[in-house]
Amino acid sequence: MAQQKSGGRVSIASALALSFGTLVCIGILAVLGVSIITGLANTRDLLIEKVKTEMGTVRNNLTSLLDPVEQQVRYLADLMYDGSIDVNNENSIEEALLAGLAGTSKITGLVFVYPDGRLKVADRRTRTIIEYERSKDPVAKNTLEEMSTSRTGSWAKLIYTADTRQTLMSFRQPVTIDGKFAGFLIAAIPVSAVNDIVKTDGMNVDEDRFILYGRQHVLVQKNLQTTGKDLITEGVVPKLSEISDPVLSSIWSAPKIPFRLFGDDELGFEGHFIDVEGQRYQFFYSSIEGYTDRPLIIGYRIKFEEATKEVRRLANAGFAGLAILIFSILIAFIIGRKISKPIRALSTASQKISDLEFDTVPTLPPSRLKELNEASDAYNTMLRGLGWFENYVPKGLVRKLMETGDAHSEGRDVTVMFTDIVGFTPFAEHLSSEEVARMLNAHFELVASCIEAEGGTVDKFIGDAVMAFWGAPEYQIDHAARACRAAIAIRAAISKDNKKRIAEGEDPIHMRIGIHTGRLVVGNIGSSGRINYTVVGDTVNIAQRIEQLGKSVEDADNTEVLILISDITQRENESALNLESIGAHQVKGRNSSVSIYKLLD
Repeated sequence: MAQQKSGGRVSIASALALSFGTLVCIGILAVLGVSIITGLANTRDLLIEKVKTEMGTVRNNLTSLLDPVEQQVRYLADLMYDGSIDVNNENSIEEALLAGLAGTSKITGLVFVYPDGRLKVADRRTRTIIEYERSKDPVAKNTLEEMSTSRTGSWAKLIYTADTRQTLMSFRQPVTIDGKFAGFLIAAIPVSAVNDIVKTDGMNVDEDRFILYGRQHVLVQKNLQTTGKDLITEGVVPKLSEISDPVLSSIWSAPKIPFRLFGDDELGFEGHFIDVEGQRYQFFYSSIEGYTDRPLIIGYRIKFEEATKEVRRLANAGFAGLAILIFSILIAFIIGRKISKPIRALSTASQKISDLEFDTVPTLPPSRLKELNEASDAYNTMLRGLGWFENYVPKGLVRKLMETGDAHSEGRDVTVMFTDIVGFTPFAEHLSSEEVARMLNAHFELVASCIEAEGGTVDKFIGDAVMAFWGAPEYQIDHAARACRAAIAIRAAISKDNKKRIAEGEDPIHMRIGIHTGRLVVGNIGSSGRINYTVVGDTVNIAQRIEQLGKSVEDADNTEVLILISDITQRENESALNLESIGAHQVKGRNSSVSIYKLLD
């Protein structure tokens, strides 16, 4: 085939020079980009760390304040369960309430409510026990009924007491002794104590911490001021709409803008932007459950300009570089595709060639790059030669030689197999040459596939016979077992093929197989112009004569494939074989007889 002219094609050197120039440009811009991204990431991380610190401080202080209250109540209840506090002894109850009050400084009052509606209240202000009668109070009756059916303690909804002019948080714990409801304990703590832990000292004017009671009420916030009348009217704490802070009051009502810088999965909190009076604010918040009848929302607020001033500066510095970077990437992409397309095709085709899959390898198209076009021409010529080459050299042998990289002649123990079609000459007399060739090719395909499946090497086809061996070129400790398994597989394949032949009105095929194991010379045998990788020695002759011995062996079952193996192959075989001894037989070319076995199913 005439080689295509290279005129008008770009040399690979020119293409690479252009490509490397682009890559250098991209590399410089990438450094700028990495610097900007790193700066953005650091700013982002600092903001997240600040938010986590602010909110974590409030959360930790809140739990440190409320958990001891809950623990104190549960402790008193446990003492009542084990009898250390006698619920039927009022003096014992009063002493326990006063002691519990002294044990936790933030508790405003400890209360024990009897099933009949009587209350004993340990008041921190007076340090005394005050008794109340609430049997006719509908709220008290409902609470008693609720507690009498409960078995676990819980935080109640907020309550406002007119006597103290305070909103209280309370934990309630029912007490059941011997299956009978004996009353319940209540510990109350003022919301003002919670306000003390949400300190805003040191925060600038654009920052704020807050705690919401549910989504619509404010529990704690900087400069929160409400009157007792407001609280009594609403119930406990002011609504967002009632506070003087226009930013916090708009947290849910103003149009929300979601974050675009943060991945919500990794933060542990939520957030959004809102615009109020021409200014943008960032809110960060997370919920904590179990301390009231509603979730408490712990939040932190900061002005958007304050939080993102570093981000904006870095972003502005990177916009110009980003545009250049995108343009450079586009150029590199186009050039890279032009160069890489034929290289990728060559690589893919070469990989298929290394797998010896010549029939699936496409020819390569011409390239505008001079060197690649020359490589494509040479490759296509080589492919055509290899396509013919594989028809004359067993693919399995080539693959093994490629893997071992060794083909010198040496002595080695191998197992040799010979196969032959019974009565082939009269069988083929009524067939045309094309039919004979087609039948033999199909037969050899069946036999060779079974041999190669067990790692064997097909040495040659001799008329209607096949010679194969195991144990070379790669070492196979179980070469005898592999040969026997291959013979059994051939029998199964021939049996299956015969059913098909009979169904199509054709005569079935019968075979003889002879297998022998022994020492041989294996390797490259031949002249410098014509070399075969084969085996030479007495073992080959014995295997062939064992196969021929099948002509004189009585086969009462008229087996489709008669398999005979020598006693040496039988001893070398570690697998359990179903064998039938047919005695010792004299084979041509040997003075001593050979013990022969018939390999059964």
